[in-house]
Order: sequence, then structure tokens, then C-alpha cells
Amino acid sequence: MQQVHPRVLVSAYACGPGDEPEAAAGWAFARAAARSHQVHVITRHRFAPAVDAALARDPELARNLTVEYLDLSERLLARKRRSSDVYWYYVLWQRALARRAAELHEATPFDVGHHVTFANDWLPCGLARVRDLPVVWGPVGGATVVPLNLVRWLGLRGAANELLRGLLTAPLRAAWGDTAARRAAVVVAQNETVARRFRRAGHVVVEPNAALDDLSGHVVSTPARKAAADGSDPRPLRAVFVGRLLGLKGGRLAIEALARTPGWELHVYGDGYDRSTLVRLAERRGVTDRIVFHGHRPRAEVLDAVAGCDAMLFPSMHDQAGWAAAEASALGRPVICLPLGGVPLMAGVNARLAGVDGDVVGHLAERLAEAATTPGTPSDRWSTSRLPDVVERLYGIARSGSPAAEASPV
Repeated sequence: MQQVHPRVLVSAYACGPGDEPEAAAGWAFARAAARSHQVHVITRHRFAPAVDAALARDPELARNLTVEYLDLSERLLARKRRSSDVYWYYVLWQRALARRAAELHEATPFDVGHHVTFANDWLPCGLARVRDLPVVWGPVGGATVVPLNLVRWLGLRGAANELLRGLLTAPLRAAWGDTAARRAAVVVAQNETVARRFRRAGHVVVEPNAALDDLSGHVVSTPARKAAADGSDPRPLRAVFVGRLLGLKGGRLAIEALARTPGWELHVYGDGYDRSTLVRLAERRGVTDRIVFHGHRPRAEVLDAVAGCDAMLFPSMHDQAGWAAAEASALGRPVICLPLGGVPLMAGVNARLAGVDGDVVGHLAERLAEAATTPGTPSDRWSTSRLPDVVERLYGIARSGSPAAEASPV
């Protein structure tokens, strides 16, 4: 007798193979679910070429994975011009998804619904509107804030952004996030802070959306630092900073820590509004000869840089997850970070935590100096190979529970 696999409906605003972390995570979760489930994914048309090509190359995957593409009207798409427009578009897209999901569920009921990517905990979950559908909500993130004593390291623009973010997202989290959490059979939090925020939900687990493929091709057998042929002092140890140059990423903290740590150089990969400020700060601290701003570079080049460094300096103040930290840990590089958000979790055994009380810069400098003699260990904690067991467990919990009788309004 042919085995009947449970049916899963996946909402993934971003989903497809490639270098975009959010889309790659959606694709990894969908593929993992398809190992032992019949999976129907709803995503957007922009991912169709990559997804259709991947399914054509893998007929076995295509037997268990169906992908449907949903977008709003051409008129609304034409108005989606700025990066910030993604938020109003996403809200409307979730409404359209809720209608389509309800149609599919009524025609042939699903066993589980899974809201996967772009799952901010202050934005709506369309699957939560579908009656009698047990929903796995997440991984979701967002409920993290910068400690007051670190606000000065954000800069004026960064502090204003954080204030505005808090004012806007708090009521939306209470309206949409808490509603989705109450409706969900399982809340999957990106980190412990988010888990605490939704602790009153029926079932909460912590599981970031990291989904790393094999990075062994980027591993180097020797550190970046090599002794000179004449036996003189080796060249500086190399730290890398990877991320958008925004206040919340902690670029100011990284440069200040570098200034207190002789024998190190810092390579910065990323761009953003804070770049000119960071360049001027490096000049004032007298470390321009020890810092290189590479700008935005291809992912493969960045991974090579991480593999060849001695440490990652990543003092982000509220990253929900932080894939860069997971990649550094997978490559066996220590990650100097703050005990905030999801970065320590992603760095795992290679996290080198700097305290946030007192002299924060001094704490970071100490951890960076220690990394010279305490190298990291390669970790496969966030490999895609873990995901089939993860989704099996999440869907099992969802199917064993009872979804709310009434659908939640978006």
C-alpha cells in the first residue's frame, strides 16, 4: 500500500535557491519538509526561475513539492519602489495569501500550515486566518531592543531609527504578533528574547532560520597570520566585520575595540549609511592603516575572507539571528559578540561574549585579544541536514494539538 504523507501548506514570502539568506532559508525548510510530507508552497513570482529550474533537476523532490506563485496587481507592484515599501506590500500580500490558503484548505484539507520566511513578529500571518488549520508560526523575530547604556553607540540616525522602530512595532506586535501566537499551535522563535516575549503562547521553541550548505570549500588550513621568512614578528592578526553598516550593527564599537587591540587589523564587508561616519572615526582613532572597507562583495568572496581570518568581530546590538555569525562558526572562527539578540546562539561554541555593562569597548577588546590564542572549532550546528528532523518535530507538535476554533483577523 502506498504511504500517504501528511499535507503541509507553506507560506514563504521569499523562497528559492540562491545567495539571498531569507529565500534560501525558505527553500531549505520547504525541501526538508518534502522529505516526508506533501508540501504546497506559496511564494512570489520573482523566485519562479530558480525554483522551477531546481525542481526540473530533481524529479524526486518535485513529486512531493508543489510551488505556487502569488503576487498582487500590476498597479500595486508598480508602486513598490523603495525598500520600505516591502512592509505595506507584505501586509497586503498576507491578506491575499490568507484568501488563497483558505480556498486550498477547503478544497483538500492540509494537516499543517507553516509560516516560514519574512516572519517578523510584528507583521501579520495570513495562515492564522484559515479555520481548522494547525499553524507553525516562524521562525519569527523582532522583539529585541538595544539596552539604554548602548544607545550612544548607535549614532544619531541609528538612535532615531531605533526609537521609531520601537514606537511603530510595539502596537503592531500586540495586535498582529500576539494574535498569531495565540492562534498558532507552535511558535518558533529566532532567539531566546523572542521566546520570552511570546512565552504565554501554547507551545514555544527556539529554532533560528539558519540553513547553511556545506562550507568546506571555503575552509583554509592555516590562519591568515603567517610569520615572515626571516623569523620577524608576524603580520597583524585579521578580524572581519560582515554586515550592513547601520548603527545597530555596532560598527562604532568594532572600530573602538580595534583601537584598543594592537596587532590586529579589521576588514569590513558591507555598506550602508554609517560608512562615512565609520571612516572618520577610524581616522580619529588612528587606525586607518589597520582597517579596510571593502564595501558590498559577493557572498563567496566574503566567505573566503571569513575562512581566512582569525576572528569575526560582530558587536551587533539586536540582530534576530545573524547568519554571518553562523557561517563564521561553521568555518571554525571565533565570533566576538555581545550577549544580545540571536548572534550568540548562531555563533554557538565559537561565541566569545563581551559584557554590556561598564566598559563595553574594553570587554570587546579583551575578547578580541584572547582570540589570538583561543581559535575556534568548526561547527555544523546550523547545517541544512538538521532541518528534516526539525520540521518533523514541529509538525508533530502542531498535529497533536488543537488549533483555535476561530480564525484570526489580519
